[in-house]
Amino acid sequence: MSLSLVALPFESLTTREIYDVLALRDLVFVVGQGVIAEAEADGRDPECTHVIGREEAGRIVATARLFFGVDPAHVGRVAVHPERQGEGLGTELMRFVATLLGDRRAEMSAQAHLIRWYGRLGWRALSDVYDEVGIPHVRMVRP
Repeated sequence: MSLSLVALPFESLTTREIYDVLALRDLVFVVGQGVIAEAEADGRDPECTHVIGREEAGRIVATARLFFGVDPAHVGRVAVHPERQGEGLGTELMRFVATLLGDRRAEMSAQAHLIRWYGRLGWRALSDVYDEVGIPHVRMVRP
């Protein structure tokens, strides 16, 4: 199933979109993975471009945030609704992110169990596994 994908600066998001993105991230990271809410709500969303993926009915089911004001650019908070995981939506989302990044170098702190998946999308691991909010992560770059 295909997503309708857009990238918007924080100021262009509607109140409803902000709520839906935060609710999705809460569902994936806080409820699903046990990340404490304070770590998820870090206050940095206004600095980001937000990628939003909607299913046909309009529900936001995928999201990521991009920091373009740093070099390398930073990708984070990549999330797909638990009901829709395993359907290729994350791959579609990350391919869209790649088009937004263009030739720009980028990095992310990726959950370690996703190293192979991100690797298939052109990312490579640059660090050993480390703990971030109680979950094994690895620093990955997109050359």
